[in-house]
Amino acid sequence: MTDGAVKFVEPHELDLLIGQENVTVIDVREPEEFATGHIETAINIPTSNFDIPALVDLTDETETDLVFVCAVGQRSFGAANAVLPHVDCEISNLKGGIQSWTRAGFDLEDGK
Repeated sequence: MTDGAVKFVEPHELDLLIGQENVTVIDVREPEEFATGHIETAINIPTSNFDIPALVDLTDETETDLVFVCAVGQRSFGAANAVLPHVDCEISNLKGGIQSWTRAGFDLEDGK
């Protein structure tokens, strides 16, 4: 259950969460950005076509927590805050976004 605030996770924490828990990574970058490289398990739901009801359904059906990512963490933080009042799960934001993920040495999957 959420405590009413978006949490920030570091890249190594997200890597552990992906491997150990029921977490869905939501990449809010535009499709063209997503195609240049994304976290392997990420789902692309761009801010230009943001679908809060679909995310509510996803969390209700799968009992998953959500981690939002974008290029540097700003768009994803806004998206995370927009979803927060509508779901009953943990909401996190990748601190520093995809840039921090790659700087930490983690790979991206290309969109091809």
